Amino acid sequence: MLKLSQYLLRTFNPRFHAALTRLIYRSSRVKIGRGFTADSVPRILIDADANLEIGSNVEFRRSIEIRVHGTAKITISDGVRIDRGVRILAANNAHIRIGPAARIGLYSVLNGGDSITIGSKALISGFVYLQTSMHEHRASDVPIQDQGYAHAPVTLGDDTWVGTHVVVMPGITVAEGAVVGSNAVVTSDVDAHTVVAGVPARVIRQRVGK
Repeated sequence: MLKLSQYLLRTFNPRFHAALTRLIYRSSRVKIGRGFTADSVPRILIDADANLEIGSNVEFRRSIEIRVHGTAKITISDGVRIDRGVRILAANNAHIRIGPAARIGLYSVLNGGDSITIGSKALISGFVYLQTSMHEHRASDVPIQDQGYAHAPVTLGDDTWVGTHVVVMPGITVAEGAVVGSNAVVTSDVDAHTVVAGVPARVIRQRVGK
């Protein structure tokens, strides 16, 4: 009996929630590929001129929130797995692109006031924050929340690994094969196959071949 209940939890429920997701969000603005599974129905808010594309064999865990505003677009490629509690926001005319077989850890946030590109087989650990927008704060006589935002894109290359609790600031590129250690704040570009850590992140070593 226990094995049967485990089987149902692992197979029937994700397929059932995936079917509900297709039904609830059926629209020309939302496209979902084959083999999609979801542990619960995600919360999707999408504006009239925005688009969401989910590829084949994509796996959603519980309590995922996706917001696509303005003329923005989110593309989730084939084989992506998104863990519990992840929030993805695309606004303005930003394009968030998550490459094939990428993994996004629990409770991470992709804040796309500008575009975010995540490469193939990239690993994003839990509680990571990819930040493309910052409050303007130059004027001292105007409340910060009334000064608007500055935007710049974020790029994570193929085969990158971002550790837990990392913050990647606007305008940053983490190049192919680079590694960012846990709790780092990335304020400058990271070269390919480089390991960085710290606040702000600094080079620790280079990745080398076998």
